[in-house]
Amino acid sequence: MKIIEQLCMGKSPDLENEDGLFINEHFAAVIDGCSSRKPLSGQTRTNGVIAKNLLLACLKNLAPHASKDETFHALNDSIRRWYGTRDLLEAAEEDAELRPGAYIAMLSNARREIWILGDCQALADGVHYTETKAIDTLMELNRTMLIEEALIQGFSREHLLRHPELIQNRLSEFMTHQASFQNRMVGTSTFGYPTLDGFFDHYESIIVVQLGSDSKEVVLASDGYPFLRPTLEESEMKLKQLLRKDPLLYTEYRATKGLNPAYTSFDDRSYLRIRI
Repeated sequence: MKIIEQLCMGKSPDLENEDGLFINEHFAAVIDGCSSRKPLSGQTRTNGVIAKNLLLACLKNLAPHASKDETFHALNDSIRRWYGTRDLLEAAEEDAELRPGAYIAMLSNARREIWILGDCQALADGVHYTETKAIDTLMELNRTMLIEEALIQGFSREHLLRHPELIQNRLSEFMTHQASFQNRMVGTSTFGYPTLDGFFDHYESIIVVQLGSDSKEVVLASDGYPFLRPTLEESEMKLKQLLRKDPLLYTEYRATKGLNPAYTSFDDRSYLRIRI
């Protein structure tokens, strides 16, 4: 495998980047550490950064021919063992909001397969692959409703951009329910979703893309690129166009947060284009 182009950039130079990139001769991966509203006591780094770093370290030691299930068991176990070394396993089991978690899109060179968990993305042979979580759609629609209500009440878009707390504080009350559905993929739950957080065991939720013998390039990316394109330049251009046209992120593209005027983007972003 050979890197054609790559970028891993935080949304602000003043914040640690919760995204990560990995590539060696056997695997390539983009990792998106999950932001958390409830950091673990005694930790100086965010939960997303902790999870990202644990997965990056795990990828270095994977057997070249590891299967999908073997790989995701190892990734998940790296976080679970981290709890054990800090006597945090019981607390993490009781409260999902405390858990470092992450999503991933990765390529196995030996198996010529792409594996995707969560809302990370891939492009292969002209086809876009990702997973949309029902609970994210619900939160995004709820935020859109709150923005539209504020506009009806006379607030300007510019005012809402300068004072994001007017929307986010109300949304956060609703988002506290989200952790109840983390790795709760049982029965008829509409809103359950998988996460690599030390408690993942829903291997059927991993997207598997089998590459053809004539496949030459693959793009892996985090959800910091709302409109993923075959080149980094195109993907960056689409992102800039979106942020100019809809910085609140509620019409052209719905998100759970808008663009902070002090930041370079609304989210951390990672892009990895490789030749296979």
